Amino acid sequence: MAQSVSRSSANASSIGGSAEVKLGGFVFEAGARLALEIVHEGDADCFPNGVLIERLRLVDEGGAVQFEEEYAPTIDAAAWIGRVRLIDAGGLPLPAARYEVVITTNVGSFVAEVEVAATSNLQRLGRYSASASVCGYALRVYRLVSESDEGASLALRVGDRVMVELEGNATTGYTWTNAMEVEYAVLRETREAEYRPASDLLGASGVFLFRYVAVDIGPQTFRFIYHRPWEAAAPLKALQFSVNVL
Repeated sequence: MAQSVSRSSANASSIGGSAEVKLGGFVFEAGARLALEIVHEGDADCFPNGVLIERLRLVDEGGAVQFEEEYAPTIDAAAWIGRVRLIDAGGLPLPAARYEVVITTNVGSFVAEVEVAATSNLQRLGRYSASASVCGYALRVYRLVSESDEGASLALRVGDRVMVELEGNATTGYTWTNAMEVEYAVLRETREAEYRPASDLLGASGVFLFRYVAVDIGPQTFRFIYHRPWEAAAPLKALQFSVNVL
């Protein structure tokens, strides 16, 4: 399969400690929702004060801002997930074109170059393969899935990432579980399921997070259930969707 045109670069400037990480090659359908993370891997760390998220923007090729979110106070990258939907200010799906998702931090910028394309064009664009990091900090871009995607069918390429984000409250004993048991899957889980409470308050609700990467071509169905594992009762909620890796 042809490699996608995927520009990947990372550099750190010694002037003022400013860093820049830029990744290209991301392709999504119009209206898709994205999740973004800045993760720290390995032992290298040039930023003793950590990485703090200041602003998230979606801009088109002409520099017009399609979405913007300011963080005041700033948020530690370890606790941050950015969410962007590929729609314009009027709520309509963005036209096919190239865009940039720009994350501004206290140490510099992290940029994802995103192309909006029709689903029928994904196979032509080939597999995604790009990575870049600075001082051990790397940008991750995901196709975001939530309960609103019940019954959806998603088109992906090998190398694309998926984050499933489901609201719940772990303090009640309920948990979200991937209930599909298969011998072979085209999506592989990249880390253990995670629960993030919305606040430090006792009993606070939050979100359950599941992360995957597409590793092979083919279809795959997912079914998540919200239940108490020790109870025989029917699940309180369920989500089912499918993916087709082209």
